[in-house]
Amino acid sequence: MYKASQLIEPVSMIVLTGGPCSGKSSSLAYFTEKLSDHGFMVFVIPETATLITNSGIDRRKMNKSKQVVMYEEAILDMQLAFEETYQQTVTRIFPERKKVILLDRGIMDIKAFISDDDFKEILKRKKLTEVKLRDRYNGVIHLVTAAEGALTFYTGENNLARIETPEEALTIDQKIRESWLGHPHFKIIDNSTDFEGKISRAFSAISHFLGLPAPLQITEKFLVKSVQYDKIPAHQIIHIEQMYLRSKNKNEEIRIRKRGQNGAYLYFLSRKTVIEEEELITEQEYLNLTKLIDPKTDGMGKERICFLWSNQYCELDSYKGKREGITILKVEPVETARDIAKIHIPPFIAVEGNITGNQQYNERYMAMKQKRKT
Repeated sequence: MYKASQLIEPVSMIVLTGGPCSGKSSSLAYFTEKLSDHGFMVFVIPETATLITNSGIDRRKMNKSKQVVMYEEAILDMQLAFEETYQQTVTRIFPERKKVILLDRGIMDIKAFISDDDFKEILKRKKLTEVKLRDRYNGVIHLVTAAEGALTFYTGENNLARIETPEEALTIDQKIRESWLGHPHFKIIDNSTDFEGKISRAFSAISHFLGLPAPLQITEKFLVKSVQYDKIPAHQIIHIEQMYLRSKNKNEEIRIRKRGQNGAYLYFLSRKTVIEEEELITEQEYLNLTKLIDPKTDGMGKERICFLWSNQYCELDSYKGKREGITILKVEPVETARDIAKIHIPPFIAVEGNITGNQQYNERYMAMKQKRKT
């Protein structure tokens, strides 16, 4: 990777989120041990809301919406302080070690507990953008509440701050999922297996985020014929520009991306051989790297609509410029899916067929300047 110093290993941040009683706290010890086995130093940031509640600032005593907004704003302030302090401290103390921070909830969870207007107002006051808060993490794991599919195990015994009924937990779980829509590495882990299987599937996803060898289901891709855009459920619209760079290794694929919405962007550099590694870079680094674009390729632009359907994370990519007219649906199946029969195509999208593995729709191939068959 292009790093400022080969002596400094970056700090990865992985968010564990989900509805009440989803297994976040119970799975942290497992993830810590497994990642340690892979040579990582693991640091854990506990759930800020629980810390605040257990310290006496109890949301159950708040009967005005303004009080709840101030409570959630305090969580945001503390969460940012925790994250930035941990990142800076472990980087200074252990610069050469592989490091990962596991977070029991991330900043975007706050969005699920207040109105959109209140959340936007908080960000405006603090001169923050939703894109930079959401996409600052290397990966997000959403563990589905036990109230969906494992009701027998829904309990508040391991968290005295839990105040939600199972019905409320289902609503909160859905709102949290929607709060993270648009994150480039978002994985939903349901209750289709026992808890041991659930955390094992979650660890496979974490391993993928960190570039560790792990079995992971392949995202299915479909060529789209038509879309009823007014039928798409809660969603986020992301604008993406990407370029492929020259590489001395013919088996290596290097790509830079500009990704964001509402005028706020983040910039990424990825390198893919057998596995894919990705890092956040600055805007200036991105601009400098554009000078290294592979002359055999064109830059690509696309609009991505991210939404959830039947517990599947879906991305609808509409290409711009020379690829205008091509729309591809990417569906990440639920964890029990073993074949295409388990994929649920949203009824408001008509597809021409499955193009998973079709070289013609590989983005590196699509970026080539040569004429393509359509």
